[in-house]
Amino acid sequence: MKLHDLIGYDRNGTIKEIETGLNKGKLGTRDIVFSALGFNAPAWVAASSMSILYSISGHQAPLAILIAFFFPMLVLAICLVSLTRYAPSAGGVFTFCSRFIHPSCGVVLGWTYALACMAVTPMCALIATQYIQALFPALQGELQAKIIGTLLILTFLMVSSRGVAVTARVAATFLVFEIVVVAGLGMLGIINPQVSDLSVATMYSVTANNWSAVAPGVLFGVWMLANFDSAINYIEEAKVPVRTVQRSLLIVLTSAFIIYSIAAIGWQFAVPVDKLASIVESGNGGAISAIAETYLPSSMSWIALFVVITSACAGLQISSNSAARTLYRMSEEGHLPSALCAVNKFKAPRLTLALVTTVGIAIVWWKPISNIIWYYDVITITLVLSYVFALIAFLVLTWEKNAPKVALMLSAPAVLAMLVLGYIGYLAGASPVSPDDIYTAWYLGIFALVSGALIALLSKLCKLRPIIN
Repeated sequence: MKLHDLIGYDRNGTIKEIETGLNKGKLGTRDIVFSALGFNAPAWVAASSMSILYSISGHQAPLAILIAFFFPMLVLAICLVSLTRYAPSAGGVFTFCSRFIHPSCGVVLGWTYALACMAVTPMCALIATQYIQALFPALQGELQAKIIGTLLILTFLMVSSRGVAVTARVAATFLVFEIVVVAGLGMLGIINPQVSDLSVATMYSVTANNWSAVAPGVLFGVWMLANFDSAINYIEEAKVPVRTVQRSLLIVLTSAFIIYSIAAIGWQFAVPVDKLASIVESGNGGAISAIAETYLPSSMSWIALFVVITSACAGLQISSNSAARTLYRMSEEGHLPSALCAVNKFKAPRLTLALVTTVGIAIVWWKPISNIIWYYDVITITLVLSYVFALIAFLVLTWEKNAPKVALMLSAPAVLAMLVLGYIGYLAGASPVSPDDIYTAWYLGIFALVSGALIALLSKLCKLRPIIN
């Protein structure tokens, strides 16, 4: 059996379209790749996370990213490729769990994934706001931050309401600029190094002494590479649905890996790693600013701030679309009120977009940027739950479709990936950034599951009511 047959890759594009009320045939592979990579937000993630990764793994930061890419993220991507082939829909984890585990499990996990996306939306709005205020000091202030964040969310509601093609073009515009800056600064470091006595080989070497620093970095690298799966949310609007999204899943994950690897390598050649590790990101561009100061004239210092603004805006836009399309599909399947599957004249899910926008604005006013750890907790635990149950769905699919020996071979890496992701979920609650944050991620995960279970129960009761009457 060939590899593409084994993992369910639709090599010949046999599935030409799937049933949907959304805008069919609008997106190609490039459009979905740019949209999904926008959700990964390379510039913002690099600004906020690279210094932390350096502080964890030091010179071995590129090695931590490499290991995280191959395991568990590439394993997860291949599992999602298979699931997309046999359960194609914009619902993603909702559909996978509904078809291969249980419909009620699908509702719970679909809601959990939607919560993850709905948390990313206001978080990105607040991050963009923080950098806007840094770029324009006259706008400083908590009230101003809430107003700016609200305006950003409303602005991208209007963009998303114009249809998926407009959404993809805006995401592509933002993404090209941030990749040029993030990866470009990395290449400048490699081409014109400012730090001597450093080699790429040392960044990928590991010994018994430094392995203890690499392992935690791998877990952090998983966080940096996550969100590539948002490509699935656009499957109903793709020109060749399954093949386009399968390609996009692998391209988005690989692209994020390459971008972060170039940055992790090149930035060390520009600024000593000890200095990079000590940088505290607080709306000033973080490590990106330090590298920009090394290679760019002072007149261009604004680029480090501007690129994070565009990155956060792209993440805001794509996360709100991902949540809206998941809720749309749950409504189409009868698990949420039927009104939520309504679309406007541009075939955008207008009511779910409005719902996600309303929730996002409410959270902006409830949880300001000073509560950024709360957002991390929500996103980490809900994504971990979504990924783990997607892998469980893959295991069920694998044993249904393959002989026992083949199923066992495919199951082994998936089970190990589940254990790694489960450990990340455990650490999210057991190892908080501050003592006040202990167990918060676990509480939020329980809330997501319980609220999802209530939605599943209400869905059943609503379906049974006509029969009882």
